Amino acid sequence: MKRFLHVSVIITLILVTTACKTSFRISVLTPPPILLNDSTRKILVVNNVTDDNSPDKLLAQVLQGQQYNGNVMASEQSVTGFIRSLDDSRYLKAIAGEPISLRNNETINWQRVDSLCAVKGTHAIVEIEHFDSQAPIGGTVLANATGQTNHPLKGWAYINLYIAGTHEHVDRLDVYEVYNMPITGGLNPIGMLNDVVRKRELYGHLGYSIGYRMGSLFYSNWIWVSRRFYNKGSRTLRHAKPLIRSGNWSLAERQLEISINSPKNKVAGRSKYNMALVYEGQGKLDEAIAMAERAALEHGTKLAYDYINTLKRRKGMRSTIVLTQD
Repeated sequence: MKRFLHVSVIITLILVTTACKTSFRISVLTPPPILLNDSTRKILVVNNVTDDNSPDKLLAQVLQGQQYNGNVMASEQSVTGFIRSLDDSRYLKAIAGEPISLRNNETINWQRVDSLCAVKGTHAIVEIEHFDSQAPIGGTVLANATGQTNHPLKGWAYINLYIAGTHEHVDRLDVYEVYNMPITGGLNPIGMLNDVVRKRELYGHLGYSIGYRMGSLFYSNWIWVSRRFYNKGSRTLRHAKPLIRSGNWSLAERQLEISINSPKNKVAGRSKYNMALVYEGQGKLDEAIAMAERAALEHGTKLAYDYINTLKRRKGMRSTIVLTQD
């Protein structure tokens, strides 16, 4: 009987303890690799890729008597992908400009950058300076001859960023993508011709994808993560629960502000921990780490210790591109 009561007490304690916490998946903001200031909202994209600076010696092919340069074709679609990407950000915009030299040898022509942005009503310029692609020697013909059913096509765009006014810039930033194109894997002439046509179309898809990825460097993106939060201890913790689960971060923050300075140690610690979750959801990793550390150091909140390490790993994995200022 005593053994049964002992086990019952342990189970009850476990249930009570775990009931104070809830596991869930939320989408959180990842800060952009290139952090623009708030006044930089509209970008002019200039494609300066030509046959001369991006030669397609390996992959140039003849189709219907006309030679084409896959790198040039891909760079043209990169502009379209970049514009669409910024449109999807909901707060950044991009417009296409004509090819124009923005450097005097290796020196940036800031007078031209500033005047061009003023004329176009933009705050910065992204220049696609160079495009390079790579595929197996012999292209689709050799791939078919050797019985391959996949033909990898890799591409790199090299871009420069110029911020008007502040003269901040990023030079020769490369953006990469790869496509594995299915091919017939035989020597049937019609099938081989279809593969060549498909490969030509694939350059456009490759360029568009790289352009879209270029745009995503400038704005925050959402990712899914698994987290635990405290849902009991005070009225504000209970009221903040549905707000956190639904990602209503601004209201959750206002709710938790009421109790982070509670005279009750447990309530204050749990509120600070949950506030760290809110900051992570908003993409404020530094603020999230600081608040989680307060929950651990000031109140000994258990979940905070592991959460600090989780946040620091996320911050360490973040790719931050530093702008240079002339």
